[in-house]
Amino acid sequence: MKKHRFFINTKIDNQDEIVVTEENIIHQMKDVLRLRTGDPVILLDGEGKEYHGLIKILIKKESIISKEIIKDNVFSPLKKITLASAMIKKDKYEWVLQKGTEIGVSCFTPVITDRTEKVNLNMDRADKIIREASEQSERGSLPIIGVPQDLESFIKSCNTKIICFTQDANQFDALKYKDVGEIAILVGPEGGFSEKDLDIMKKNNVECVSLGNQVLRAETAAILSPALFLLPR
Repeated sequence: MKKHRFFINTKIDNQDEIVVTEENIIHQMKDVLRLRTGDPVILLDGEGKEYHGLIKILIKKESIISKEIIKDNVFSPLKKITLASAMIKKDKYEWVLQKGTEIGVSCFTPVITDRTEKVNLNMDRADKIIREASEQSERGSLPIIGVPQDLESFIKSCNTKIICFTQDANQFDALKYKDVGEIAILVGPEGGFSEKDLDIMKKNNVECVSLGNQVLRAETAAILSPALFLLPR
């Protein structure tokens, strides 16, 4: 039987039983997945540990899991990637959150650029998408998602190297970044970065690189660019 995975906020200590009271998890266990007493589950603490156990009690407001095995999670991203992709249409940006989580993005920062039309984000829904994608892809830790920022604010507040993927730039060379363990990636909106955006990046010494001559959709570029760093070679 498949072991379903759940990130929980409850602190997991050395106790033999784990009491889960988070209503959304209880609802998912009981009403969505139709789990029952004796079914195996995996609880995750968000810090890389997996707690394997069996459901001992599952009622409306509480689930008790008998803890059996503790393991280190095996899904560890190769690099720490911050994906600062421009805000795009709701369903497309949510797709970026889901797929970015699956491939191992560590942090998402929605960026407001000169051509950005959508400037707000439902943070509760974004968190839900990231959590479910993490559980599905068997991650041991949850990516962080920040609140939307304008382009210049993001660049000035970022403490790591930033590269920007845009069409009119030198070809991306993966070997150049082979030993870089942490990096932030900027990806533009529908229609690409404006001259105003490019001027901001130039003044702040952001390195621009190209994925090639083909024109990619914003959401495609937002997944392809971190994948170049994260997927095994």
